Amino acid sequence: MTTLKPAYSKILIVDDNTFYLSVLKTILKDVEAEIFMASSGQDALTLINENNFALAVLDIEMPEMNGFELAGHIRKMHLRDLLPIIFLTAYFSDEIQMFKGYDNGAIDYLTKPVNRTMFISKVKIFLELDKQKRKLLDIQESLQNSKMELEQNQREIRLQNITLQKAQSETDESRKKYIKLYDFAPSGYFSIDSAGKMFEINLKAASMFGHDPAELINCDFKSFIAPESQSHADNFLTHIFEDEENMGCELKLLPIDGKTIYVFLEGALVDKKQKCLMSMVDITDRKEAQIAMEESESLYHSLLKTSPDGIILTNLDGKIIEASDIAIDLLGNNQILNIEGMSIIQFVPKGSRRSWIKLYNSTRKEGIVQNMEIKLNRLDKAEFTGEVSSSQIRDNDGNLKAYMAVIRDISERKLFEKQLRHSERMAGIGELATGMAHEINQPLNTMSMIIDNIVFAMDNNTITENYLKTKIDKVFDNITRIRKIIDHVRTFSRDQDDFIQGQFDIRISINNCISMISEQMNHKDIKLTYNNPPDLPLIDGNTYRFEQVMLNLLINAKDAIEEKRISQSKNFKKKIDITSEFIENQIIIEVKDNGIGINQSDIDKVLLPFFTTKAPGQGTGLGLSISYGIIKELGGEIDIQSKLNLGTTVSIKIPIQEIKSKKKV
Repeated sequence: MTTLKPAYSKILIVDDNTFYLSVLKTILKDVEAEIFMASSGQDALTLINENNFALAVLDIEMPEMNGFELAGHIRKMHLRDLLPIIFLTAYFSDEIQMFKGYDNGAIDYLTKPVNRTMFISKVKIFLELDKQKRKLLDIQESLQNSKMELEQNQREIRLQNITLQKAQSETDESRKKYIKLYDFAPSGYFSIDSAGKMFEINLKAASMFGHDPAELINCDFKSFIAPESQSHADNFLTHIFEDEENMGCELKLLPIDGKTIYVFLEGALVDKKQKCLMSMVDITDRKEAQIAMEESESLYHSLLKTSPDGIILTNLDGKIIEASDIAIDLLGNNQILNIEGMSIIQFVPKGSRRSWIKLYNSTRKEGIVQNMEIKLNRLDKAEFTGEVSSSQIRDNDGNLKAYMAVIRDISERKLFEKQLRHSERMAGIGELATGMAHEINQPLNTMSMIIDNIVFAMDNNTITENYLKTKIDKVFDNITRIRKIIDHVRTFSRDQDDFIQGQFDIRISINNCISMISEQMNHKDIKLTYNNPPDLPLIDGNTYRFEQVMLNLLINAKDAIEEKRISQSKNFKKKIDITSEFIENQIIIEVKDNGIGINQSDIDKVLLPFFTTKAPGQGTGLGLSISYGIIKELGGEIDIQSKLNLGTTVSIKIPIQEIKSKKKV
């Protein structure tokens, strides 16, 4: 017990926190009262038995005996049951505690930390009441001495009654404010007994049940719960009334005007397991968003599983985190049921890993890459050609989260394209047949003349060893020329997929094409020129496929010139010009003719498969389409510019990432 100064009135402060006792003592240092402090409920009861206090300030949360229990003991003590009590609490908005406090005789509540001015003001009111009470006692003792003193005492009593009525009025006003707060709280509150019968329900809770509060009194709470949530509600209420720990419960209520309501319910016991105060929050919007997300995810997984292409999700380290059934069949080849957790790179053969890294680097920079052809391996090491499209997956904050790759097995399509290329190549060889005869006839005629000269010299006995050696060398030179022509045509006509990709010189490929078709051009009086630049970078690819492109362009140019010659009565100088140059990291090849040209309406169609501007039976419509595919494999592009009756220019642009070693022709 600690006494600050001599005083007429006594105040008791009870709190298990000695520091907070000191704080309250300091706040009341200027109040004319004697301060008593206790750190437990038992010590407080001892002090109350020994003293007549004007006011008790009790902390609610204390070990062994809390503030509510201490107040209950005070109310049972003789001559102490009217002791004014102010509760200290850290949870002013806790309606359950407020109910309990007022039931145990609370006059007021203060929240920690207390407001100094408000606390002193409330304490002074009760000290003044105590002072008036003391005065009454003094007056009563002096009634026998003086009638005037009796009348004065009565006046003092009336003043005291007015003060008490005012204090009671303030208490009633505080209770009205609490009831208003309870009724208009943003959360739903209601009380139920162990049978589920409702009483004391606020407006928010009543609106969730779809009725007015008065209509819900004595109604069964569980009658408003949807059938699928009944078992959850029963289990939750069992835990509540057994005073067991629980984390709340999500429930679905019966529809109101066709709208389903979802709520989150919490509860706490009051009145010795006979009454439970329930808190209910409307979570309909959140629940509907959750259901929509689950349905969206279900649809996503359905699309993932039923997609005709293989879909694979990988994390940023290349580990497979999810794969569609088609992807598992495509890569697993029925060896395993799942490929999740495996590294995607193990399905990429060494020869294609540079392309795969390029794919993912481009995806990281550009966000999406579409239709990139890459060789892939199954788990049994069987190889197939895949057409891969890759895109980024980002989280809600926009951060890169994963990659998605869509893989399509195009092995059959590549086989079909291979057959088309071979067919078109054979058609080109047929076009070359006449020219090839001229190419071979020329060295044959030369050899025939050399042999005639040798025979003539032998007949005239004028042959010498040196003469014979010179003539024989010329024969062998022409034989070598014929062999090269035949070997190149034979190689060109073979399946080009048999040849390994490598570096080649554009100029050599163009000159090889010219050697196969030059005699045919001469026969048609077409002047064929090539600027043959001194130096060009090497490119990676298949030289014979590029020759197929050039041969197709030269044959198309020849046919366009012949069509113009037939349609025009006057003669014109027929010519085809080929140029190649290296500009801004690109090799640019142009084939320009002065033939019949192409209608502007057909320019965008000529690269499509099976479209041709030639007469029926004179073209397959595959040449330019196949040429376009070959140039795309080299990373390049084809552009066609044409004017009717003036001619056509076909431009091929092939980018060079790095300069390769060069060699001269």
